[in-house]
Amino acid sequence: MAGMTRAFIAVALPEPTRLALERLQGALRGELPGLSWTSSAQLHLTIAFLGDVPTRDLDQIGDALVKELSGVHPFEILVQGLGAFPSPRRARVLWAGVIGEFLPHLDGLRRAVVRAASSAGHPPADDRFHPHVTLARAKPGRGPSPDLETICSRHRDWKAGPLPVASAELMASVLTPRGPNHTVLRSAGLGPTGSSP
Repeated sequence: MAGMTRAFIAVALPEPTRLALERLQGALRGELPGLSWTSSAQLHLTIAFLGDVPTRDLDQIGDALVKELSGVHPFEILVQGLGAFPSPRRARVLWAGVIGEFLPHLDGLRRAVVRAASSAGHPPADDRFHPHVTLARAKPGRGPSPDLETICSRHRDWKAGPLPVASAELMASVLTPRGPNHTVLRSAGLGPTGSSP
């Protein structure tokens, strides 16, 4: 669509966390040939999906994000365990979960992101928020959704390690035959740290 950008706001993963998730993907790939795996470089924690927005509005969204996140303090959560949407027995999406005593701070970050996007005229496309890192998706047209209940149960206590949350990124997503390709448009630091272009 001309003049439109498929946009979302996410938390980038530090390299040790990404590498731990990549190793898990490699270990599971042979067991789950019917899944399409997210590349390591594309792994992230989505805070809000905005959908298609006019490209001319991206600067305004970025400015609002910087303003709102200046009042949110950095925190740390943990990436642990596996789950699936809509359920492990009928999985279309395999994901790694997030836990930790500061998980309520992630809800606070989500509220700040929603305020920022809404003030710029582009509220999130979905009110639901279930924080996760997407590892793989079932390939369409390949039969019924796989049953991943055993795999999710087996990896309930698996850990990728800490995820420090010190910024959120406004991202552009371009859909390609090999999967979505994400690009950082603007990074907004949490607390009075400013932003980078």
